[in-house]
Amino acid sequence: MNPDEGRMRSVQLIGPRELVSVEAPVPGELGADEVEVRLELAGICGSDRPGFIHGFDKVGERPVGYPAHECVGTVVRSSGDLSLVGKRVIAIPNRDAGLSQLFHAPILKTHPLRSDLPIQTAILAQPLATVLAALDRLGDVTGKTAAIIGLGPIGISFGYVLRTMGVGSLAGFDLRDRTTAPLAHVFDKIGDTPAAGEEFDIVVEAVGHNLDVVNVAIEAAAYRGTVLYFGVPDEDIYPFKFKKFFRKCLNLVANVQPHWQTYLPRAEDFLVNHPGLGALVTDVIPVEDAHLAFEAAFVNDGTGHGKVLISVDGWALPGSASRASCAASGEQAD
Repeated sequence: MNPDEGRMRSVQLIGPRELVSVEAPVPGELGADEVEVRLELAGICGSDRPGFIHGFDKVGERPVGYPAHECVGTVVRSSGDLSLVGKRVIAIPNRDAGLSQLFHAPILKTHPLRSDLPIQTAILAQPLATVLAALDRLGDVTGKTAAIIGLGPIGISFGYVLRTMGVGSLAGFDLRDRTTAPLAHVFDKIGDTPAAGEEFDIVVEAVGHNLDVVNVAIEAAAYRGTVLYFGVPDEDIYPFKFKKFFRKCLNLVANVQPHWQTYLPRAEDFLVNHPGLGALVTDVIPVEDAHLAFEAAFVNDGTGHGKVLISVDGWALPGSASRASCAASGEQAD
């Protein structure tokens, strides 16, 4: 399908766990300081789960291309920095709606890739940026005991980075058996829940969408320890063991939405220096089977799977070059 003819390929939620291929209008005018990106590869994030499971976004709508915010592609138009045109970038789409041949993204949430990392590794820079920003809040962790609750791809990434930061010991907990998950070897032990009386200097909550886990983290935190809450909450009010938190003199740290222009380059540099994190990727599923990719990430047993990616190699884009040439010359593409 030729986007120059005004139509493009995309996917769209039509109901809970129902994701179908559709033909959609190409994006219209760029907003101020935005880029138009030709999608090459998308990653599935745990924060995409509610949208897929419930069948709509957080405002009750179903934008074409939703849910996908971990995206790599090539810039074909820019309303700001024209030097970005033609470059491969990590870009965070407007409305987290990136599963389309073309999407728009703010330049402030766009990072031109500088290294020759494989694309399936480079895409990890987006979630890794959030991990690095969160761990920067903890200061020096050398020699400390640490635990990760939730061993999905993001929890494993926390463990991987904490190991490079010099923690003294590292435990991981998940209600699923994750002993066969990729990079499980970075943990000294893996179990389902912390044992009674088992305490850690640092406890990272990497589950999200769950009312109970914050209190599991409080129980597992040692006196004057720190709970890093990273998993995305669904509710405004959570039950909270405040007396336990108070008596233990704990620190509670929350972190989301890093400064992307700072942390996306840092994340790419980390991957260059630690390419082994690329082993986190276990599934690359064609966009024609996008629903199966989300099922693999969120519904299937998943005891051994890691990061699930969606490839759009099957989407031909014969018109992208002309859109790019129009943008580079300052002309308006039709």
